[in-house]
Amino acid sequence: MASNEKHIPKNHHFVAQMHAKRFTDDEGKLWVFNKKRGSLFHAQPKTVFAETHLYTIEAADGVKDTSLESDFSNLESDANSIIKELVAGARSGHALQLTVQQRETWDAYFYLQWKRVPDVHAKVGSLTQPEALLDEIFAKVRALGPKAAAEVDKLNTSEGRKRLIQGGKVQAIRYSPGEVPAILASRGLALLHITTPGESFAIGSLPIVQLGNLRETDSEAWLPIAPDVAVGLGFKPNTMPIIDLADPKEVWRMNMCTAVQSTTFAARSKALMEKLIAALPKR
Repeated sequence: MASNEKHIPKNHHFVAQMHAKRFTDDEGKLWVFNKKRGSLFHAQPKTVFAETHLYTIEAADGVKDTSLESDFSNLESDANSIIKELVAGARSGHALQLTVQQRETWDAYFYLQWKRVPDVHAKVGSLTQPEALLDEIFAKVRALGPKAAAEVDKLNTSEGRKRLIQGGKVQAIRYSPGEVPAILASRGLALLHITTPGESFAIGSLPIVQLGNLRETDSEAWLPIAPDVAVGLGFKPNTMPIIDLADPKEVWRMNMCTAVQSTTFAARSKALMEKLIAALPKR
């Protein structure tokens, strides 16, 4: 065991515990359905939406770097207070004005709730075919000469390839922002508040409900942050309208999108979960 093994976080949540806790029932638990497991179960938030060493980079000597998980924890702590204010604003009908720093924090949190989750990684080309990509890189390095080829041979083992693929995934999450952050910054925010009694949002392992292309000014992308509140992209810069959602069909449409796109989804309502599970497309 590496010397730092006992002191590093192992269970990495891709949907923050503070986020998932907001969807719990009166017992402090979530009703959860995992498509691979195939059954509905009642669980605490700490056991849901997490994988072991999801964001860990391991060196050849076994030393583990979990700095990305630590960075996420710091971001989640900052985002937690913003979520509290957004939920309170939506419920009271008085949206807050975010500071520049708060908006930057929120945009980073929102974007990473798409970028950091395994359900997205499973769809990204460079992450779905890592072995082929690694072979291509090795071939280019070998072409540089015998010394380079010898170094490749040292790395080209089962464990070595596993470490390189994991490290590449973590670095891609950390350092490849693409154009999405700029798109988010160019638009305002909107709060969606459910006003119909008995209706509520579910939360999924791919938590952002995207309706349309983000590059289009009228596209929608919503992140449920409470059973009755979701935050999305606004349609005008520097604005934050509160939209009352009174139509159960619209709530159902968002929840079905969450259920279909997510490997795991959860809600505070067992009845809602049973209804969503029954409506899932047959595989």
